[in-house]
Amino acid sequence: MEAKPPGWHERYGAVFADGDVAAAYRLRPAYPDETLATLVRLAGGGRVLDAGCGTGELARRLAPHVEHVDAVDVSAAMLAEARTSPGGDAANVRWLGGRIEDVHLEPPYALVTAGDSVHWFDWRVAMPRFRTLLGSDGLLAIVQRDWLRDQRLRERLRPIYGRHSINRDFAPLDPVGELERRGLFVREGESVSAPSPWSPTLAELVEGHFSMSGFARARMRDPDIFADEVREAVAATLRATDGRYSLDVVGTVIWGRPA
Repeated sequence: MEAKPPGWHERYGAVFADGDVAAAYRLRPAYPDETLATLVRLAGGGRVLDAGCGTGELARRLAPHVEHVDAVDVSAAMLAEARTSPGGDAANVRWLGGRIEDVHLEPPYALVTAGDSVHWFDWRVAMPRFRTLLGSDGLLAIVQRDWLRDQRLRERLRPIYGRHSINRDFAPLDPVGELERRGLFVREGESVSAPSPWSPTLAELVEGHFSMSGFARARMRDPDIFADEVREAVAATLRATDGRYSLDVVGTVIWGRPA
């Protein structure tokens, strides 16, 4: 099988074990309510596996609507954030530390979710395993969010990212398309949310960058210079009202069968 794109190699995913990366994750915008509603519908009230759960936003928000959630992440720092976040103590959520490829689980699941995480898995192992973990009508839902959508800002940030990112193999590829091209996923449906309002401060917008794999603060050569350049790009592009920017986030859910 063709190897995964090198920008999604485990050495880059390893940054999520850093405590400062996990702490910065809360500065990302929440998934839109419409995105969560789609996942609730797909789960049908059954058991859910949240693969690569991170700080557990999907698991915590799905818990009131489903029978049970097993939330798995290899990062102890991420799970620590998840357990202490709102809803992290729900009785029907079980936080599991380990690799999704081999952690002990209790199938079957009605839905497997992967929120901004599927590109970090070992696809040759994880995708066939998902197939065995799902019930006969179960689905894999790959969830993504787009949260820096202003095109002018993107153009200003692109060269800054290029100078500072520790991920020298990054390429703007679509993980779902890459899975389909390798015959590992069969798409059955897609839902794209309407833009959901997001109003970060300048500090939140800048610091949120340190939750990204390419910008783990402790691993960058010049994190303060990077922050200054991002701050200048935002201030030069966007206008704040009462200290906050009027932005939005769009969520996408693509569901189907692991093949």
